[in-house]
Amino acid sequence: MVTPPLPTPPPHSRERRRFPRYQVALDISVGPLGLDDVRPLEAQLKRTVTVDLSQGGACLYSEGRYAIGTQLFCAITLPGQPRRFEVVGTLAWYQKVDREERGYKLGLEFAQMTAEHQALLAQFLAHPPASAASRAKTLLLVEDDEELQLAMKLRFESAGFHVITASEGLEALRKGREEHPHLIILDLMLPNLNGYEVCRLLKFDHTFHDIPIILCTARCRREDMEMGKAVGADAFVTKPFNGQELIEKVETLLTVHPG
Repeated sequence: MVTPPLPTPPPHSRERRRFPRYQVALDISVGPLGLDDVRPLEAQLKRTVTVDLSQGGACLYSEGRYAIGTQLFCAITLPGQPRRFEVVGTLAWYQKVDREERGYKLGLEFAQMTAEHQALLAQFLAHPPASAASRAKTLLLVEDDEELQLAMKLRFESAGFHVITASEGLEALRKGREEHPHLIILDLMLPNLNGYEVCRLLKFDHTFHDIPIILCTARCRREDMEMGKAVGADAFVTKPFNGQELIEKVETLLTVHPG
């Protein structure tokens, strides 16, 4: 049975008109509410990352699509806060991410929020975390989705990394050779040269083989991981990913390969 396409989402939402939006990169877990507003079980929440945030809503990535109007439970981790920021959002629009096998950008309008959480969010947006001053480690981030690249760049800069970016394979290869970064996060699905080719050309070159490379992709098939090992990748991360866990993986690799 063929599932009929969802209705075309509106180009703008009320939330976009009412509130200024801020480009941030936060860890967020989402899942659809059940009957009588029953929140999903912890195991049913899907981890992803935000693209931007406002007092009235958020734009985030999702593995799957939902119908317009779906109520989603969101658990957001705000920097410096010991507890998660929990809110219910209504899906106002969605957009297919064409460069990935599966993936959507979702626009949520916050529908249910406590006064305490409203105050926490307002305080965070009024004083967002600045990029850390440390520039001891250089990271080459290769991602052809502009918004996801920006979200990841902001996240790593706030953790103290100096981030340089590339959007296609030949650019990634050139910057990997010219900049000799301490670590590379490399998307697989790239124009011109794919991630496997870039990884192989760098890892099989004695000058650059010591640079740790994390392959990052929406594909999680066993043959993809085996191919990644064959071309010399040091780690493999599938999308959507937990931003803090990715940072920890980077820091672990840099401890093993201090550069």
